[in-house]
Formats: sequence, structure tokens, C-alpha cells
Amino acid sequence: MIYFLNQYIKALNSSVEHAEFKRLALFKHERVNAKIVTRDYDNLGHLNAATFGLNQDDVLNMYDYFQGTTDVTEKTTSFKTLKVPIRYQLHYGSDVTQAFDGGRLAFEIHHTPGRVGEIASVDHFDAFGHVVKRDLWDSRGFKSATQFLDFDGDPHTEILYHQDGTRALERFYEVTDDHQGKVLFNFHLINYRGNDYYFNTEDDLFTFFLDELNQQVKGQNVFIADRPVATDIPMLHMKTRAKKYLFFPILHAANPEDLVHSDLEPSYQEVFNHLDKLDGLITMTESQANQIRIRLKHQKGKGRNIKITVIPGAYVPNDRLKTQPVSPRQKANRVIYVGRLGADKGVDNLLRAFALVVPQVPDAVLDIRGFGDQAFLDSLHQLADQLQIADHVELNGYTADIDPAYDAAKVFVSAAHQDAFPLAMVEALSHGLPVVAFDTNFGPKQIITDGVNGFLMAPGDLYGFAQQVIALLTKGRQLQDMGANAFNSAKDYDAKHIWKQWKTTGILNGGQRK
Repeated sequence: MIYFLNQYIKALNSSVEHAEFKRLALFKHERVNAKIVTRDYDNLGHLNAATFGLNQDDVLNMYDYFQGTTDVTEKTTSFKTLKVPIRYQLHYGSDVTQAFDGGRLAFEIHHTPGRVGEIASVDHFDAFGHVVKRDLWDSRGFKSATQFLDFDGDPHTEILYHQDGTRALERFYEVTDDHQGKVLFNFHLINYRGNDYYFNTEDDLFTFFLDELNQQVKGQNVFIADRPVATDIPMLHMKTRAKKYLFFPILHAANPEDLVHSDLEPSYQEVFNHLDKLDGLITMTESQANQIRIRLKHQKGKGRNIKITVIPGAYVPNDRLKTQPVSPRQKANRVIYVGRLGADKGVDNLLRAFALVVPQVPDAVLDIRGFGDQAFLDSLHQLADQLQIADHVELNGYTADIDPAYDAAKVFVSAAHQDAFPLAMVEALSHGLPVVAFDTNFGPKQIITDGVNGFLMAPGDLYGFAQQVIALLTKGRQLQDMGANAFNSAKDYDAKHIWKQWKTTGILNGGQRK
């Protein structure tokens, strides 16, 4: 079995999760046993996973494993499931239903997003109107956990249940040193295989879980840690033998201008001290692999000669490549960016460049898709107002089904200061969109052939960036030719090409075919 290790699957996901989704789709296409393994407890985790086409067999969560709920029959819930006493008065709402006992609010039912009337959680109130207890309901239709709350509304103790209502785990919180919040600090695994176990941290529990998982499936299992810190450190500490690999979704160095001698990105500092415990590293570009090899030549101790494998994180399904892109003639002058919204992604510079585009292409629209910190989103709105292009910029948020947005656009743009391998660029190519981006480490120069399927600009050259976008929007023949080249270049990421790279690595020895 091959396990892709991650912290969570959320409603809003980063490129780490999307790379896993694509990788799992490829492995399923090739009929090789693989699963995404997640660490965090989330009563809506399976609902989130289903949004991206994943089923219960695709994702194995640590708490599901210990609660015995990895494979359950889904049920629909409603207020009737709670068997509310007949004397209570219910006030129904689309998001929250309140239950009153006379004039006192007894509890509130918070409904599952996107599912009318179903239960996500139930808040219980004391006689003074304080929430003292919260029951969490799994999106598959059963009560999964109970939180006991302080007066500030934060949990101090949690109980996680088996499906029959018996206790599976207890989790306890303590206040952080800076008194700004609480963290999990103690875990009690109850009567697991006839014994009780205690763990100080969630990392310790996750390591124990990985060892248990490794022993449950016969043969040589393969673990690939995708999420920095949350998964690679627990994997390093496993006691049982397995093949272990570290995947790099981000740059390995803190300073992108000095990838060899600058400090390591903090997420990787401990890992690089224990490379001898790994079977290999996986990067998405040869450029990053070479930079790590150079760095390791200067590193003392074991692991400096560790094998580094290069496998692109993108995978374009064959059915996508069989679908011809929408003709540019049928589209408005829409330019799209897809990705996380943060300062390091240079989204503010996209607005500045687009302010140079609008005077030349008055009907141009910049479609920005992704999630980010609210303060940063507010700053983008303010900047668009200052640049007088607010009517030409759409902040459309995170979109799970992104294909229609690509089909409506003519050009994909990115102004990121650094990017290990921007998956959205490959997605855009598969829809016939030329890409305009800065020539930064590492991914853009591997994905874009300058002047063929897009343009690679010198970092910071906003004027040149804008001129290339203008040219693509105003020169129909150039847009058509480069769009065709973009679609053809996406074929480099089809199942045949990417799977060939996986097969030649030796990593797959632990994955039995279905």
C-alpha cells in the first residue's frame, strides 16, 4: 500500500492537497493501491473530500481509524434524530435551528453546509445562556464527538466516540504560554486492542497511528509525507520498517535568492538532520533537485547522498486532453489567476500590471480565484480602487470546480515571487490558455516555453508583463497559436508520461496492483 500523508482535507485547500488529489487519481487510473492519510479530526472531513470526488476508501483519517468509522453507511440527520422533548419549542432557520424550553434557550442545532436541515453540531446552553457543551456530528450521520467548553467558549476537554457511543479517545487542552489561545497537550486512547495509551502531542499519536497502519497491511508499505512538519516529523519517528519519502511542495530554502547557503525553510530544518531515516526525497523540478544536491554536498553526516527523484506534481486526465479547448473567439477578454492569495504570490502586482492593461483593452477583466487572509483581501480591494480598476477586477474566491472559469478565460497569469511547481499553470494549459508569469524558482521555467505556450518575464517587470497580456488579448492569431501550443504542452503531463516517471523510481515497490 502507498500512503500519501497530509494534515487535513478542508473545504478550501492549498496546492498540497490538490497535488495529492491528482496523484491519487493517477494511481487509481493505473490500478495501484494508494490512499490519502490525514491527521486532524474534522467532523466534516468526508463531506469536504466528497466535494473533490473522493470517497471513504480514498481517504483514511487517524481519528476515523481509532473510532472505527473508516467505512460506515451514510445516514441523513435532522432535528428528529435528536429526539427533542415534546415540550421544547423549535425555531427553524436555514443555518441554525433553536430549541427553547419555555423561555430558556436549551440548544442550537447548526446545520451542515450545503445540506438542508442536517446536523453539523449542537450547542447546549446552561441556565445563564452560556454554551457549556458542543456535540459534533459527522457528515455521514452520527454523533462523533463532544466538546466541554470554558466560559470563553473554547474547549478544555473532548470525547471522541465509537459509532455505538462508547468512548474511543479523550483529548485535553491547555492555555498557550502567551495566553493567546489553547493547544492540545494530552491524548488518551481508550481500550485500543485491549490497552489504554497516553500521548503528550498529536505528533506522537500520529506516529503511533502510522506504525499501526504499517503493521495492518502486509508487504512493504510506502509512506510519502506531503505536508511539511505535520507529516514528515511523525513519519521520521516511526519505529516499524517501511519505505519513507519526503515530497517538496515548496522551496527548501528560506531565501529564494540563495538556495544553497541560506538557512533552510523552517519546516525542513529537523528533517535535514535525519535524512538517514528516509529512503528518498521527491521534488517536482530538476532545478530544485539540483539545488538540494549541491546543498547536501556541504552537509556533514548521514543522508548527504540520499536519492532525489523528480516527478511533476501535475497530472492531466486523459478525458481532459480529449476535450478540445473553447475557441478564444467565443470568449470575452478575461484573464485568470488561480491560487492562494498572499503577498508571496504577488497578487498585488497582478493588479498593478493589469492597471496598465485596461487602458489598452477597456473591456478586460481580471478573474482572481483563491482564498487568503481577509486583511490581504481587503488590501486588494483597496488597491483596485486606488488604481481605478475596481470594475475590471473580480475576487471570486475559492472555486472547487474550476474548469468553467478556465474555459471562460483567454490568458492565465501569475506574479508569484517563488513557486516550486504551480499546478494551476498546468491546469490552464490543458484548457488552451497561454501563461504569462515571472521567471522565478522553480516551476514556471519548466512549465512555460517562452514565446511558445506563454511568456516568462524578468521578475518585477510589470510593464513588460502587461504588454504581453495586451498582445495576447489584441492579437487574435497569436492568442490562437499560443493557445494551441499550450494545449499540446499539457500532454506532457498525461497519465502515460507521469506514470512512466513514477515507475522508473523504484518507489512503487510497495504498491500492489488492485
